[in-house]
Amino acid sequence: MPPKKVTASKTSSKPVKSKGTTTNTPAKKAESKKAEAAAAPPPMPPVTTISFKGLSKLTEEANSKDPKKWPLIIDLQGNVGTFFKYRDANVLQAELPGDLSADKVRTALIGALRFGKPLVLDMASHDIREVEMVNDVQTNLLDSLLNKTLLEDERYLTLIKDEDEKEYHNSAYYATERFGFVVITTNPSPNTLIAAKMTCFQVE
Repeated sequence: MPPKKVTASKTSSKPVKSKGTTTNTPAKKAESKKAEAAAAPPPMPPVTTISFKGLSKLTEEANSKDPKKWPLIIDLQGNVGTFFKYRDANVLQAELPGDLSADKVRTALIGALRFGKPLVLDMASHDIREVEMVNDVQTNLLDSLLNKTLLEDERYLTLIKDEDEKEYHNSAYYATERFGFVVITTNPSPNTLIAAKMTCFQVE
């Protein structure tokens, strides 16, 4: 008998996709890069050296660099908070229990706005991101304070409560043009999520 012919098995010309794998399209790669950029903290902004004596003109110096930002002071010696206490500023200290409570922050803020003085948050060695507790006073208050929109269209009046003195309810009694906001830290490498929104100085 003649030998039987072996029939070759037919194979598909279509590529076989392995299960559980995905194709990285250009659109997906772009989305991934955007997500990574959003998750990464911003870089540390430039830091300007300022003398202790130069703190008396801090507001002018900060405005000359970026009028839309308030100053952040890196104070390695821990003496700047005392300086501002003698400059008739409303100084709140993270080291003092209850000093950064919502009620105390609100009172210090509206007082600084009304009488045209600086509100100073002395964070000492604490993470400066803790200044986000300002949002306990009002939703998104920190952002509107940092970008100065709180001063526009008398928005600061939304911070006033019925029990506050009548003068606080009338913008005519406010000296907001002299108001200032300052954050102090003894950390040489402060959290950039806050630092990037401010003009940074280091006391020499």
